[in-house]
Amino acid sequence: MRIQEKHIYHGAALAQIVEHPSFKALNKADKRYGHYLVNQNRRLLVKYRTSGDSPWQFSFPQSELALMAADLRAGARLFLCLVCGDITVAVLGEEDVRAVLDLGGDSQQWVTVELPPNSSMRVRGSLGTLSKTVPHSAFPRLIFESEDVLSVNLGGRG
Repeated sequence: MRIQEKHIYHGAALAQIVEHPSFKALNKADKRYGHYLVNQNRRLLVKYRTSGDSPWQFSFPQSELALMAADLRAGARLFLCLVCGDITVAVLGEEDVRAVLDLGGDSQQWVTVELPPNSSMRVRGSLGTLSKTVPHSAFPRLIFESEDVLSVNLGGRG
């Protein structure tokens, strides 16, 4: 099989996930490309932009919003992994996703990741702007942390 562009960019994210010490298993969550199940209880939606320059804009059709909402209703821990060219991966947990996207929305929405020089990422979306920055080191660490550790390491919000 020929290597497609999406394989390269999804591979950049998935390789870091499988190298994490807490990694156990990676499966497709369903037939949708980019929707993964990690360690039996974490759902990932991976999207990518090929541009090497900030900012990166990601579009979310209503079907992807519904997919994320369904994952949350099923009790899964949801993570949105945004591959920003060959520079970094911005990872958003459930609280962050809900701050920038209306998962119950019925029209296409967007998220923009901006990387100022020598800084963490700034994220804004159709619904609003994250009140905190997203450090490069959050990916893939955030995917494997417990909720208690999360609120201590990422600003005390819980």
